[in-house]
Amino acid sequence: MNMTLLLLSPKIKSFRNALSLKSFLKKLPFPCIGLIFWVLFYIGSFEVLTFIRSIEFFGEELSGKLLSMTFFSLGIFLVLSNTITALSAFYISKDTSFLMSKPIDIRDILNLKTIETFTSSSWMVMSFLPPLFIAYGVSYNAPYNFYMMLLVTFIPFLFIPCGIGIALAHLLTRVFPAKKARFVLLVIGLCLFLFVYILFRSQWSVSPDSPERLLETFFTFRFDSPVFPSFWMSESVFPLLSGQSPHMLYPLLLLSNAAFMLMISGGIGSMFFISNLERLQTSLMQRASMGKKTYYPARMLNVLWKDLKIFFRDAGQWSQLLIVSALILIYIYNFRVIPVKTLSEIFPFIRELMVLINMIMAGLVLSAVSARFVYSSISLEGMAFWIMKASPMTVQKILISKFLFGFIPVTLMLTAVVSITSIIIDADSLLLFLSVVTILILCTSICGLGTGLGALFPQFRYENIASISMSPGGMLFMLIAFLIVLLTVSFEAFSFYIYKTGALSDFLSPWMEKAQILLTGLVIIMLNFLTFYIPMKLGAKRLEEDFRA
Repeated sequence: MNMTLLLLSPKIKSFRNALSLKSFLKKLPFPCIGLIFWVLFYIGSFEVLTFIRSIEFFGEELSGKLLSMTFFSLGIFLVLSNTITALSAFYISKDTSFLMSKPIDIRDILNLKTIETFTSSSWMVMSFLPPLFIAYGVSYNAPYNFYMMLLVTFIPFLFIPCGIGIALAHLLTRVFPAKKARFVLLVIGLCLFLFVYILFRSQWSVSPDSPERLLETFFTFRFDSPVFPSFWMSESVFPLLSGQSPHMLYPLLLLSNAAFMLMISGGIGSMFFISNLERLQTSLMQRASMGKKTYYPARMLNVLWKDLKIFFRDAGQWSQLLIVSALILIYIYNFRVIPVKTLSEIFPFIRELMVLINMIMAGLVLSAVSARFVYSSISLEGMAFWIMKASPMTVQKILISKFLFGFIPVTLMLTAVVSITSIIIDADSLLLFLSVVTILILCTSICGLGTGLGALFPQFRYENIASISMSPGGMLFMLIAFLIVLLTVSFEAFSFYIYKTGALSDFLSPWMEKAQILLTGLVIIMLNFLTFYIPMKLGAKRLEEDFRA
């Protein structure tokens, strides 16, 4: 344990140095933006929870299912996230060979990598979820022991998927070649996701002719099972919201299983870590071969061509398209099976609401995909970026090439998704046109934002690819991107609401209707133009200053 603390001391000292006044002022925008996100997330969660609880007869049960669904989704996400992070931290990290060359016990190295895996995979969850828990506590006027129970049980809940992920990473590297481990992991994750989805859909039998059947099916549907940690977590905290005492079996199950899974992952690591490293070293040897002379474009397109060739050569990158494709197909299928006709009898403006939800979800997908492929595009050049800078190309042209590399496929994909889903829910031609135009504007601004911030906060010395999008700069990009999506869709929704209200009540003259639509369009265009232009300008300036120094 003393050696583990010694190995952690550089990271601890680095964190202490970051607490200086100068460093704090330099990074002040990050906590400010995070605080704004906390406030907005809390307000949104509280309003949604208040609306759900106000529904007669089944509001409280719906609130409990929402919390249960949150823990269940977190459990699945954290298992996959910890497995991917553990694979990089234990076997692909650049400091692994350095640590193995020193007189350090293997268990201390495993402990160090376990701590790194846990912090890298769980810090975002621990940072983003408190507003949701606070909203539950305020809405229910929960006692202080609700927050104490959350603190006691949530950390063990995070350690359980951490232990499972580390064990899976060791076993995958043992069974498959190290070069293909990530690809195999993604395929397994995709299969697991499809299995869970099919399991859900098998229980979700809705008759579109009966709204009562829709509600009955929802309440008989279970998001978890008593054998899952998410169920133990829900049963540990939800009774406290209503003033009841939870059964102490569930907190004890969380604590004992967290310790057990960490012990299992440590035992598997002790058995396979060294032999896996030996297999990894031998798999790194490759034979160089000269390919045939092929077409290679000149000028600005050569960077785009290079990125495309590297993307399709690296299975760790293109294989992620499998997951994206599966998510998109399931997303479209869910829109197809939604009983829009039945819901329209209960909610008159359900189609307009579905279009709004569709745009927000598409914006969330756009932000997540751009964080992985667009924001990290500059950093993926690594320490060889000076070669590109030494070429007869300006930094602006390099950034435009990186922008096109992400913009073209993302725009084609999301335009098709938004068009298909809008047609499925039978949206009118005006809503379909607005959806397509909005997604084109958002793809332009978000991809420009990702390229610019990626250049403004480059990480050429990264340990693994996942650490780039999970860095503070990546989190800043995600927050700003989703905020731009919300503002754009909100402006459009407000303008459309005013237009519909005015058309029904005739309180707006035709020229005022046209003026407010034109003004809203100008605000949206200006907002997204600044989102594209300012980060691209600042990113180019930052890269030029770094190489002049």
